[in-house]
Amino acid sequence: MKGGSRDHRGDLRRGRRRCAPRARRGADRIEICTDLSCGGLTPAFDEVASALEVAPVGGVQVLVRPRPGNFVHSREEVDRIASDIVTLSAIGRGAPVRLGFVVGVLNADGTINVDAAARLRDVAEDAPLTFHRGFDQVRDQDRGLDVLMELGYDRVLTTGGDPAVAQPGVLARLVERGGEDIIILVSGGLRAHNVAEVVAASGASEVHMRAPGASGTDRAEVERIVSALHG
Repeated sequence: MKGGSRDHRGDLRRGRRRCAPRARRGADRIEICTDLSCGGLTPAFDEVASALEVAPVGGVQVLVRPRPGNFVHSREEVDRIASDIVTLSAIGRGAPVRLGFVVGVLNADGTINVDAAARLRDVAEDAPLTFHRGFDQVRDQDRGLDVLMELGYDRVLTTGGDPAVAQPGVLARLVERGGEDIIILVSGGLRAHNVAEVVAASGASEVHMRAPGASGTDRAEVERIVSALHG
């Protein structure tokens, strides 16, 4: 959802929720970025600071992506991603909710850039770390998931390889492969009419969605999605 220069996306957990009142009827966690027209870029740091003050108890995930286009980043771009994580980590210290990061770097051959992924895991320290939708461009997703588990990533945001639509069969395989070691954060056109079906078919425990309205977020659709998941 859009607000000023910010774009927000929300994550929801399946099952009974144990949240503070302000989070009961919306997302468990939000992702903040800017410029969704290109899939999202790193937001302004002051916007992140503001979001931390009003976010649900599950916290804030910040997309750290320096430019639009592909996810094959140069050494200089990886340096910038790492530097932004350090700066944002300082902003998040002492915040009322936890701050995490959403990143991703690929090689030109459709594999995960292991050196870059390992460096970003180290720089993020113990903050929650999600590999973004670049994962849907990984040729061998099983191997890619293994790499991310070995590196200690917490989540993978994915449709199961499709550009836009969740693929429950592929997602189910990834959920099983990840087990307790990594969360498959399901994305791809999830709305009230289909989210429960996708979750049931994939076995996913968390979903990622937007609910855009005429001006900002469609709050009624958010509540319908929450009801579909928890009803």
